[in-house]
Amino acid sequence: MLRMTIDQQPILLFTLFHHEVYHCNDSFYQTKHLSQLRSREIKSISVTDIADKIYKKAIKDLRDGNFVDKDISLTLTGGMDSRVILACLLKAGIKPNCFTFGTDNARDVYYASKLAKAFNLPYQNVVNRKPDKVWYYHWVKEVIKTDSGNSHLHRAHRLAAIDEHCKEYNPRILFTGHMGGEGIRGLTYNNYFASRFFEEVNEGKKSIRDSAESVLHEYFIRPEVINWDDLSEKINSLPYMSGDKEQNKFHFLYDLVANIHHAQDLRLYQSRVEKVVPVYLQKEYLKALFSSQNNFLSKPPGIFGKLQNPKVHTEMIAHLYPDLLDYPLSNGYKPSEYQKGLWYVVPRMLFRKRVHKQHFDPTFSYGDWYVEFVKEHSENISDAIWDIYDKDRYMKALNENVHKTDEGYWHKFSNPIFFDLVEKQKKGVLE
Repeated sequence: MLRMTIDQQPILLFTLFHHEVYHCNDSFYQTKHLSQLRSREIKSISVTDIADKIYKKAIKDLRDGNFVDKDISLTLTGGMDSRVILACLLKAGIKPNCFTFGTDNARDVYYASKLAKAFNLPYQNVVNRKPDKVWYYHWVKEVIKTDSGNSHLHRAHRLAAIDEHCKEYNPRILFTGHMGGEGIRGLTYNNYFASRFFEEVNEGKKSIRDSAESVLHEYFIRPEVINWDDLSEKINSLPYMSGDKEQNKFHFLYDLVANIHHAQDLRLYQSRVEKVVPVYLQKEYLKALFSSQNNFLSKPPGIFGKLQNPKVHTEMIAHLYPDLLDYPLSNGYKPSEYQKGLWYVVPRMLFRKRVHKQHFDPTFSYGDWYVEFVKEHSENISDAIWDIYDKDRYMKALNENVHKTDEGYWHKFSNPIFFDLVEKQKKGVLE
């Protein structure tokens, strides 16, 4: 019987948890420190205090590097996170280069471009072409080469985006909004790739083995290759598997989502830009947030806690650069509307949900072209990879499924391709 070796276990861990490759940046505030903050008495740190922390750190980064406007870029979306960063820069008298990626009729592109125009900011919509398998494969190979196989092939369009922006603007420093909302609103299990496994185990719905067996079967892993003792030991040693339910969610959010999931983007960005600043993953911000009453651990559960989430961002924008309050977000609401309170916002939410529905295209859609990409490259997967994955089940599902157009769905089909390409890169035979 085949047995998966210790060296092969990361393939299973990747299927469940992406990678064990961390950002390795001292500016990240480690989860163990955040956990210590949870046990302390909540301090009287206001939203404006938190905003000031973000502002002072951003300005310090800029002054330390002697950056001028043309050196500074911002990943601008239609959301609150990037708007707070923009508020910091505008308050400092800086007009950054802004870019959004996606189709011209994507929600973020629509709102970000209007905002940039209103404030006379240099703006670029990158990767707005219709994807095809040839273009995508080029960037898949670039991702694998750039990050030595530690960033998944699904980051291809993100590398293409930063590459396109840098060729046009050549920034020296890039501000990003990674994890800006999660620390306030908390973790949504369905957001990330390992969510199903983690939710089942952490919420006591299944044992590690029962859940892993189910997930790995869905991802076409052969059961006979799994060394369950080794795998269970490795999983139990992960920081988000060893505490109480709430602590585990907290670790899952910051160890997995930040240090592994978002860190893939950040490493790729760093390959093109001299300095990358993930504003909401720096210790000054996180220490202030988790010492206050404004983080997701301190909010009331349920719908009332959820409805309070925009308040934090809105107050920061109002404090930093109030002119930004009157421009709609990607959800169609202006931050100034949230200032008026829930009794004003909620009825309008219900009304607009019924009568005002504007159509937007997906930012990046895995359509028929991606089915072609997977089918073509699945034919070239080496036998060594098929020793771990069940080729017959994989091919049957690939040819018979009614496929979805989201990234999460395609991981189970793209993982074998990814591992095969990584091995070819290591051997120097990647085309």
